[in-house]
Amino acid sequence: MADEEKKEDLSRRDFMSNFAAGIGIAAVGVTSAVYGFKYLVPPSKKKKEIKVLMAKVNEIKPGEAKEFLDGQGRKALLVNQNGKIKAFSKICTHLGCEVEWKPEENIFFCPCHLGKFDANGKNIAGPPPRPLDQFKVEVKDNYVFVTLIV
Repeated sequence: MADEEKKEDLSRRDFMSNFAAGIGIAAVGVTSAVYGFKYLVPPSKKKKEIKVLMAKVNEIKPGEAKEFLDGQGRKALLVNQNGKIKAFSKICTHLGCEVEWKPEENIFFCPCHLGKFDANGKNIAGPPPRPLDQFKVEVKDNYVFVTLIV
C-alpha cells in the first residue's frame, strides 16, 4: 500500500508541476503577444493645431509671397492674391523639391521637373500628382495667422 500512496503522491506532484509549467508558459506567451503587438502597431501621436502670427497684412503686397516654416520645419509660403492671403507648402507633391512663387505668371513653379500649380495650389502641368498642401489662414485686426499642425 505504501507504494500505491507513493505513486499517487508522485502523480499529484507531477500534475502540479506540469500545471505550474503550463501557467508559466501561457503567461510568457500572452506577455510576448501583447508586447509584440505594441511593437508592430505603435500608438498614434496626437497632433495639435496652433495658430501662429505670421505677418501684418500690409507686409505682403498683392502678388507677393512671404516664406515661413510650418510646424515641422518645412518651408511654406504666404501669398497675397489680390487682397486674399493664402498659405501653401513649398514642397512639391511630386518628389519633394521646393516650388517657387512666380508673381508675373500667378503660379507656383517647380524647377526640378517643370511642375506647375495655379494660384490655388492645384496641379496644372508636369508630373505633380496632387495639389500643394494648404494651411488655414485667418486675418484678424490686420494680422495674418496661420494654423499649423505640430
